[in-house]
Amino acid sequence: MQWSYIHVPLRYGQGKLGVDQGPMKLNELGMEKLLPTGTVKQTIRVLPESEIRENEEHLKRVDGVLHTVTELAEVIDSEIRANRFPLIVGGDHSMAIGTLAGLAKTGPFGVIWVDAHADLNTGDTSPSGNIHGMPLAAAMGMGDIRLTEVGGRDSKLSPNHLVYIALRDIDEGEINEINRLGIKVITVEEVRTRGVDVIMQEALSYLRERVDRFYISFDMDSLDASLVPGTGTPVDGGLTEVEAKAILKEAMQAEDLIAVELVELNPALDRDDMTAQLAYRLCETIIKSKENLLLEGETV
Repeated sequence: MQWSYIHVPLRYGQGKLGVDQGPMKLNELGMEKLLPTGTVKQTIRVLPESEIRENEEHLKRVDGVLHTVTELAEVIDSEIRANRFPLIVGGDHSMAIGTLAGLAKTGPFGVIWVDAHADLNTGDTSPSGNIHGMPLAAAMGMGDIRLTEVGGRDSKLSPNHLVYIALRDIDEGEINEINRLGIKVITVEEVRTRGVDVIMQEALSYLRERVDRFYISFDMDSLDASLVPGTGTPVDGGLTEVEAKAILKEAMQAEDLIAVELVELNPALDRDDMTAQLAYRLCETIIKSKENLLLEGETV
């Protein structure tokens, strides 16, 4: 299978400068050398700040977000239909509105969302108005129509097609929605006490009972705050590097995985490239795990 490497240098979904530099930083560290031969490379266009007009209190910089995620949805749709495997690197997590919408164009799918935050707010429930906290709500048809209709009017994701891993900083409105919708949550404590292999098998079995393919979205703040100074919203009590790599390796070795996304690397907040180097090592795990699986398939 051919790879697709998609840069999404988007920062308008949150308020801190620098997260748009994440993809470029990974390239500086050597991503080009990691990518398999023949990888298709694309960069999604982001509006210059001078063209941002809408800065509503409950949906900050919404037109900037919409411009990028609408294009990303089209690109993801095209790449999946071309039988390419997308590795999507951001950028802030609002970009996932586009990823989710693009995947939905090609049929039902499941999601493993590795994140300290539930990203299930709407403009009405968000304490900040930052859209990077809203992608899953938008995908489920909740919130402002401008976000929910990216990629089409239908809902993009069913609540029972979602598994959270590493949640620990959840707003009250999100807790209410998780309970109301019955969304499956696997905590960091469960990862640690039960083991990555067990919880990943549980997550995959849960999704496979409902859908025949899935994607994984990995937020750098799922890791413990001590490991990721270069992310916008670090939270204590997160994953270790070993745990994060193991989660990604298990996901990447699943034959029904269709895409992977890594977000919220902010070089401007980093210390001595600590977070960037970690993000690079995670990308190395992603690529090598998938390539080894493909090579094994060729030798059978």
